[in-house]
Amino acid sequence: MWFSDSSRYLHRPEWADALHSRALSDRIEIDLSECLEVFRHRDEFYADRLAGVSDWRDIPPLEKSELAAVPVNASEAVHETRSSGTTGDQAVVRNTVSERRFRQALAYRPFLFYPIAPAPDNIIRQLVFVDGADVEPADKVQWPFEFGGRTYLTWRAGIAAAPDRIHALLQLVRPQVLRGLTSGIVRFVEELHRPLEGLGVQVVSPSGEKLSDEWRASLREAFATPVLDRYGATETGSMAWQCHYCHDYHVNSDEIIVEAGVEGVLATPLFIESQPLLRYRLDDRIQFHEAEKNCRVRLPTITLLEARRDDWIIDGAGLKVSPLSFQFERVTGLKAWHLHQLNTGELRLYFDGETPTGDIQQQLAKQLQHIVSGRDYELVEGVWELERGGKFKRVTSDLT
Repeated sequence: MWFSDSSRYLHRPEWADALHSRALSDRIEIDLSECLEVFRHRDEFYADRLAGVSDWRDIPPLEKSELAAVPVNASEAVHETRSSGTTGDQAVVRNTVSERRFRQALAYRPFLFYPIAPAPDNIIRQLVFVDGADVEPADKVQWPFEFGGRTYLTWRAGIAAAPDRIHALLQLVRPQVLRGLTSGIVRFVEELHRPLEGLGVQVVSPSGEKLSDEWRASLREAFATPVLDRYGATETGSMAWQCHYCHDYHVNSDEIIVEAGVEGVLATPLFIESQPLLRYRLDDRIQFHEAEKNCRVRLPTITLLEARRDDWIIDGAGLKVSPLSFQFERVTGLKAWHLHQLNTGELRLYFDGETPTGDIQQQLAKQLQHIVSGRDYELVEGVWELERGGKFKRVTSDLT
């Protein structure tokens, strides 16, 4: 067993109780020396990497460019997920089914503490804003997620969909929870121009981008309900969530070793065994709070200093396009990208790809034409050609 202290190794019905009770207990200290030894004996990759290392602080951070070299060792099916993080550089994450299920449970952890009143039979309906332009029908076939004695039913709305279509689904479903891509929810609110406070939403819980004070105020005013943010990464899973009681961000420190590195966040998920990550570096910047607050949740707290906050893109009709609409990581052979909109409205997509790049350019052009209508575009090979990028932006614009 990889790290037996991880709740992942309990029976699945016990996950919620364990995650709830641990959050209310005194801090669970992870033995870093023991953790180092576990990794040292994992495989030749980490044995070589940790040769001569005896102190946790001397372990070299694992960079995104090295992720593909980490061996995958699993006795069950492995699924791949692609991400481009804050920089546009590609990363492929490999997890087993059980790891993916536990990642999901960890993301649901804050809902054990949020003020959500379930419907009869302990049903919680949620609408999730995702990439795309499709809006699921109200009578869609459900795949319920059982967690903490509650049954979660999920509907998805594409962030590029017409606001009226999303509003119609909200009226029919009346979800207690609104989740998903931050800029997509904000776009919906700003373009709908209709009252939303009477739709039954009890908590708005966005993720995926740094939530600004302006965006938070906009969402809170629109739905007249608490806005409680969440922070995580595709590679590591859910790292922190905003508390209903103290409003700080609590770190899931019993499942992920999170460090506030000088050059970015360092994360070591203890529940990922198939392709384990040791001090995996993210470009975000955080700061731990030295003094403990008087909060019933005992997990340590942080402030998010810098994280991804891409710019909007404006299409030919003057409508906002969420920066998270661009999922170029799906393009085979693409290594890195950055999208910029000039003050003329023209789009320039800077990219690095494996050679030859002809097919890559065709796929990039197809996505751009589909997502942003009415704008001229240019594909420029070489992300370095962009004069200004910004460490925490993959999408920039001179119009916003």
